[in-house]
Amino acid sequence: MKNCFIAFLLLFLALTNTHGQSGLYMRTQMWGSSLDVSWLFFTTDKKLVRNPQFGVNPIQYAKELAANPSNVATYTLSGNKMNVKWGNGKTQTVNVEFKGSEISAFDGGLCSKASPFKFSFFPDLTYAGFASAGSVSRSVTLFLGRDGKFRDSRLGAISGSGNVSGAAASTANAAGTYSIKGNTITFKYNSGKEWIVVAQPYDLGYNDIIINDQRFKQQ
Repeated sequence: MKNCFIAFLLLFLALTNTHGQSGLYMRTQMWGSSLDVSWLFFTTDKKLVRNPQFGVNPIQYAKELAANPSNVATYTLSGNKMNVKWGNGKTQTVNVEFKGSEISAFDGGLCSKASPFKFSFFPDLTYAGFASAGSVSRSVTLFLGRDGKFRDSRLGAISGSGNVSGAAASTANAAGTYSIKGNTITFKYNSGKEWIVVAQPYDLGYNDIIINDQRFKQQ
């Protein structure tokens, strides 16, 4: 009888931990040779924000819902099925997996609990990131200073395809100040523009960082 009670208690705790899942996860999925990175934030009251636009420290659910409804949802769990209702009215059921109390897979992509930054400023480091989709490519170089200041240089290019030849490119340089809080970096440009990103240290043995959907390599 005592063993049955203990087994029931362990099962109850496991279910409670799984259903009480919350926090930020980085989701990765391979498409051919390309790595796709996205972010999932689960709240304790069964809400989900995919690729938050306003940071995650704290998550701003109402603001995300107003500006980004197709990426904001409520959900319920039934075993390894998650029933999701997005803010734009779309519903779907996705497969999920757990490792202990943490989500390890979501809709075919691997998930890991995001690692927050343990410092307030980078020690005078330069990072470079590159991304491409079809004929459009973008490279960004960031200098992040220990004094809380940054400089960035952006190069965008569109190459011709099919019966269209040639290419077009544009460059832009800017500077300002930045601040780090957990997994949120806020860049405030001297022009008055603000760029809020979700980020974490790259955890595969390199001194690189993930910013939104892009890996930035230390130069």
